[in-house]
Amino acid sequence: MTKKEEFEKQGFDVIDTREIIDEEQNQLLEFLKNNYPSIYKDGEINIEELKRVLNSKSAINYKENGYGLNFIGRNLAKAKYRQKTEKELIINEKLSKNFDETENMIIKGDNLDSLKILKKYYSGKIKCIYIDPPYNTNTDNFLYPDRFDKEELEVLGLQDIGKEEYDRMEFIFKRSKKSHNGWLTFMYPRLKLARDLLTDDGAIFISIDDNEQANLKLLCDEIFGEDNFIQNIIWQKKKGGSQDSDDFSKEHEYILSYSKKDWYINDIKEKHDEKEYTHIINGRKAKLLKLEKWGNHSLRIDRPTLYYKIKDPNGNDFYPIAPNGEDGCWRKKPEKLDKDHIYWKISKNRLTPYEVIYFDEMLDKNKIIKTRTIFSEYGTTTDATKEILSIFENKKIFDTPKPLNLIKLITKLSSNEFEESIILDFFAGSGTTAHAVMEINAEDGGNRKFILCQIDEEIKKEKSAAYDFCIDNNFEPVISSITVERVNRAGEKIIQNLKESNNMFDDKKIDIGYKVFDLHDINTEKQDENKQIILLLNGVTDLSRIYNMIINVGLNSPVSKLTPIIENCAYMIEDDNIKRYYITNSEILIKNDENKQKFKDMIESGMVYIDGWTITINVSLQQYKDNVKIVL
Repeated sequence: MTKKEEFEKQGFDVIDTREIIDEEQNQLLEFLKNNYPSIYKDGEINIEELKRVLNSKSAINYKENGYGLNFIGRNLAKAKYRQKTEKELIINEKLSKNFDETENMIIKGDNLDSLKILKKYYSGKIKCIYIDPPYNTNTDNFLYPDRFDKEELEVLGLQDIGKEEYDRMEFIFKRSKKSHNGWLTFMYPRLKLARDLLTDDGAIFISIDDNEQANLKLLCDEIFGEDNFIQNIIWQKKKGGSQDSDDFSKEHEYILSYSKKDWYINDIKEKHDEKEYTHIINGRKAKLLKLEKWGNHSLRIDRPTLYYKIKDPNGNDFYPIAPNGEDGCWRKKPEKLDKDHIYWKISKNRLTPYEVIYFDEMLDKNKIIKTRTIFSEYGTTTDATKEILSIFENKKIFDTPKPLNLIKLITKLSSNEFEESIILDFFAGSGTTAHAVMEINAEDGGNRKFILCQIDEEIKKEKSAAYDFCIDNNFEPVISSITVERVNRAGEKIIQNLKESNNMFDDKKIDIGYKVFDLHDINTEKQDENKQIILLLNGVTDLSRIYNMIINVGLNSPVSKLTPIIENCAYMIEDDNIKRYYITNSEILIKNDENKQKFKDMIESGMVYIDGWTITINVSLQQYKDNVKIVL
């Protein structure tokens, strides 16, 4: 008898976090366009894509002849998205900072597992995602990192695949040094999970180069919906380009951006500078702008409807003249301005009309500066390298960071200081995204939070700077060690700069802490040779068990502050006047009369969730079975 069957037989309500919930089948008919944009294309329902979403076997070998992206491994990628994770989180207290207070999170491990774990609570809660995934290039060949073998295909329900197709997939995923198919199969489930995590007004920004930009655009059109495409931004990564290429001197990459549904841009707002208002007109500070257009499109032939006469103060007809002396046009229609907002003065020996802009009228109106699609002023790879050097004592311990100002801009475009937005980066690398979030909060007083995911990619000994840094500082020589330490040092630097510039500084207002979690195998059950159920427990700490319960139940944030009721046993989270109690090592509840009374108080004051992997069924617990839920 399994643990679940045992508890259900006892009459307990069981939350089975290991069950697969196929959202696509549950919500398909009601939310086709909004929730499953791959089905809805060119104003029509794609029946064959619908079959795939429903996991219909009739669609497994279907070959498209129409418009769309098709690649070897497509069905494998879809199955990977639906596959349950076999991992859970354990607290890494050694690497964490301000653990009890912070609302930031760093997860060390494969981001596919990390995203599936995050989805249990954060589905629909992430405002902005920025990722810089591994590029599929000629020099740094992308090797498909996810598991692929016949046993895995059987687990995924793809055991009926033919030998010819299996051989093709094996070649692509195991032997081909450079494969578009492998890269797309790797990205597909991760982007699907990313969409699940976004708020309705959220957006994702993906750095990419020419090798996969076109394929990624088609893949994102399918996953996010082509109507939700925002922009393919050009980022100038070098000034002057590279001179070692065979043809063009390459100096740019791309940032592909998509919304979930209702994203809107937070354009940069520039405050008006009082020093620009140098005139006193009608007793008020003002500045003047010529009513005749100048610069591009200032000729009559450019805008003929804006060439007409008005009366000057002497009653004479006045026509606009362009800077080159030809017939011009108006910048703004003069008749839309009253006499207090038109000022005539002598310019180039002629009376000339100006628009009057008063400072007191503009005081509460910030100037909107529309964000341009070419990012040429927000840092280069050289700037990013300098930032790494400045943080790590002039040691280049990370090869391909993104510049801080670039990620700050993306974050600002998608969030503001009035929201408690969550920013996610699941290819965290050197930790630039967390650095950007903390720095923006320090600048505008915002309360944005970050979540980073970074796999424990081994640092080779031949990469001496990064490897030596980890060894010298007693860190494990993996990329995630660099991630965490960059965030640590960046936060300390931000606090120091604030202290030096502000005598009233309160360091509690800036969250530079982070909870670090490692991925660990979940508890499992299996049958022995006598068909008896045996448990394979992972042996994680009691507090880690509590945090996994919180995540799996999905009703409280996993970064919520815990109130201990019984140490190493029971903890409480109060949110919106609702108390929820999470209990592990339930045998402690009956250890003494004091604990028994505390348990009774918990039952009477809130909702109680008990860790089914450490529970001891007893008479005392059974009497409360209608008031508790078992979490497996």
